[in-house]
Amino acid sequence: MNLSDIFTRRSRQSMDLFLKNAKYIFNDHAILVMFFLLGALSFQYSQWVAGLTSGQVDLAIHLIWSVIMTVGVFVTGIASQILPADLVFLLPMESKFNEWFKPALNRSLFLPSAIILLMVAASYPLLSVMAGYSVVEVIVLALILICYKVAHVYILMESWHFHKSSFIRNHKFALYAIVLLTVFLASFVTPYLCLGIALIYLVAIHFLGIRPFDPAKTRWHWEKIVTVEQTRQQQIRRMLALFINMPQEAAVSKRRKYFDGLIHLSNKDANPYTYLFTRAFWRSNDFYPLWMRMTLVGVLYLAFVPNNHWLNLGVVLLIQYFSHLQVLPLAQKMNQHTLLQVYPIDHSQKIAGFTKMLWQPLCTQIVLFALTSLIFHAWTFTGLLVVSSIVFSLFLIFVYVPSFMRKKEKKKRIA
Repeated sequence: MNLSDIFTRRSRQSMDLFLKNAKYIFNDHAILVMFFLLGALSFQYSQWVAGLTSGQVDLAIHLIWSVIMTVGVFVTGIASQILPADLVFLLPMESKFNEWFKPALNRSLFLPSAIILLMVAASYPLLSVMAGYSVVEVIVLALILICYKVAHVYILMESWHFHKSSFIRNHKFALYAIVLLTVFLASFVTPYLCLGIALIYLVAIHFLGIRPFDPAKTRWHWEKIVTVEQTRQQQIRRMLALFINMPQEAAVSKRRKYFDGLIHLSNKDANPYTYLFTRAFWRSNDFYPLWMRMTLVGVLYLAFVPNNHWLNLGVVLLIQYFSHLQVLPLAQKMNQHTLLQVYPIDHSQKIAGFTKMLWQPLCTQIVLFALTSLIFHAWTFTGLLVVSSIVFSLFLIFVYVPSFMRKKEKKKRIA
């Protein structure tokens, strides 16, 4: 079995893992939120574009669109499928690793190319107003962005060789600047000139040293490659954890100093479970990011869908429900803590401690939603949103969560 076969097998295993969990992802409650959010945003976007005047779009809109498209080019990296053990067992074959990294680079272009095509397709109505684009010109724009993505992954792979940090940093900065300027130019004129710029840039970086598969370059920076791949795998697990319960390879926590005040506040509580759950939540790398992403979805929804409608209120309440539903498994996760089994404390305090902790993310989310609503909505809608959120929080704290935790504890005793 050669290196390319090993890479193909690992890529297939990664895809099998995703497909195995896809049936849970696309049946999850969060999909319902995304469905309503996408529909509302699409309707709002179509109404907004219909109100623009052809050829007289504000400069700020050109700039914002250019930044969004530029960010879309760089959202993904390279899936190398390298494992930490490869530093030991495959290192003698280092000089032959072009067989591994060439298919890795090619496969890593599939997903970003699809993202670029979707972004450009969504931009077609706006581009028709801003620069009078036709369907062919939209396709040319997509090709331009894909060319820049090819340059991006080549620079990333070149950074896996041993170079001065300034060499790679300068190339990345130049690429970011050229993409932004090219896309900004393409928002005013037809993209054929920009396509020429992109092709010239691809040729130029080749002669400037971006040749990761040069036969003379046979040494790879393995520690960096492993670190990048482990980070990528962790990001995938976090994304999947947004929809399903994913096993974590290691319990990792991260101190967020801006939440230390909330943690210290819970330390004054007589119930030690309150401090335990509060510290675990605000410093977790699984539950807090999930809650934060859903909160961000709610903030963006309130910001970009300014209609004062009952539907908006329902969507925001759904987001609140699903974001805190993802936090509930934290209570069961603490059962695995060894010290809790020997600590001389009444375990009946666990439910009370968890509900006290839950007040912090609930109130934080209500404040963020209320501030966003005050900026983009009428004060009457904001007042209704705050009252509805408080009623929902009371239901969650005093009815749903105690019932949920008692059922889990009962199942645990039966098992």
